[in-house]
Amino acid sequence: MSDHTNLPDEPDVLNPDAGETASAQAPAEAPDAPQTDTAAPDAPQIAADEAPAEPDILIQDLENVPDPSAPEAEEPGRRCARCDKSVPDGADFCDDCLQTMQAYPISPGAWIGAVLAVLFGLFGLFVLSVNLLIAHPVVEGDQALENDDLRGCYNHYEESYNIASRLNELLFPKSDLPFFSNGSRTLEKQIVALRKLNGPYQAGKSIETFYGEKPPKALRETYAEYKDIAAFVEQMQAKYYEYKNTLKPGQTGDCDKMLELVEETAEKLPKTPEYLVQYYRFSVCFSASNDPARTCKLLDELIEMQPDALWMYASEGIRAYNQNEEYEKALSICNALMQRDASDPATVAYTMAELRLMQKFNDAVAIYERALKLTEPSSEMQRQRAIILMLQGEYAEAQKMLVDSFSTSTATLEHVATIALCAFANDDKDVYNEYKTMLDSYAPYEQVDLFAAGECTLEDIFLSGGGEVK
Repeated sequence: MSDHTNLPDEPDVLNPDAGETASAQAPAEAPDAPQTDTAAPDAPQIAADEAPAEPDILIQDLENVPDPSAPEAEEPGRRCARCDKSVPDGADFCDDCLQTMQAYPISPGAWIGAVLAVLFGLFGLFVLSVNLLIAHPVVEGDQALENDDLRGCYNHYEESYNIASRLNELLFPKSDLPFFSNGSRTLEKQIVALRKLNGPYQAGKSIETFYGEKPPKALRETYAEYKDIAAFVEQMQAKYYEYKNTLKPGQTGDCDKMLELVEETAEKLPKTPEYLVQYYRFSVCFSASNDPARTCKLLDELIEMQPDALWMYASEGIRAYNQNEEYEKALSICNALMQRDASDPATVAYTMAELRLMQKFNDAVAIYERALKLTEPSSEMQRQRAIILMLQGEYAEAQKMLVDSFSTSTATLEHVATIALCAFANDDKDVYNEYKTMLDSYAPYEQVDLFAAGECTLEDIFLSGGGEVK
């Protein structure tokens, strides 16, 4: 059989079946023949299930043929941390890198750098811990300010400032610039709290101390108000003391004359706030002490004008109302002070005295005992508690409290006079003579002598008039 059996156009004449076989196949196209979509004439159609099978050999795309010269892909696994070569499980470096690193140990410079890095890290931790120590009272102050606890707010900020100051003195004694600080914003908030607590005059003085003539934007309004107030206060005090020096010992002055001084000063300084002028009208009238009703009328007008200015009128206002026996009005000032700060010893003492004048002894004692849970008792708080004991006939207990709380550095003449009264009531002549002598060396207290002579009682002294020993 010929090798060209299946070539087209050459029928196999030696094979009688060749024509039939060839006619069953689709004729091949000549190289130059045009393409056609129709089968040859008389050629039977091939059924779908009789389609020729695919060849066994798959022809690969040239793009997927691997490059024989390329290295074989490595199996994924642990890699050297230095050169990225494959290393056995549990190893961090390959053998070559280990030998290289062992041949070149860490240099002295690297050791020094490492030590310095550790020292800087430790110093950073120290600075962080110190700043946290300074920041803690600042956070407490912010919380107190949000709760309108002005005194607590101011005290927390002051604590933070003192911590920073002590650390600067201890660690950097020769430095003029503070290394540690509680922050400029904290100082601003502290002065804002001081403005609400003690008024623009005290706040303005603090602004001048810390900022001079150029306060930050948040404090400029307070500073401008302070400048107007300071000018009036300076001139008014100069005129007041000039007039007081013309008086004889024991004279309190003429209310009308002093009111004229107030009006003259206000006329020269028209920028002075009206509430400040009204305060001085009340204050000079109160100092004259010869017309309680007139004084209280001026006080009523001041409170109506500036009700929140407790820092300005509270102390004198309570005494003025007491002198005129307007105890309810005095108690309303005390209640306003208590709402602002129930732990302030001076506020507690004022409130106790007012309740005692109204003969509400149990309420006064309750205020005292509640305050003991919030603050250390002041000598005046203990004196007020002792006066109630005296009015209840508990002279020995009252005398012990009065003497134990007495301190020559903080005691008032009223405290000395109260001890003398109590010692006389307790029939303790030695203590009475000691404190009576001390009292006489400063100023005479007529009611002590009257009580010793039997011409007045403790009720006359502590439950009428101003309720204070004179």
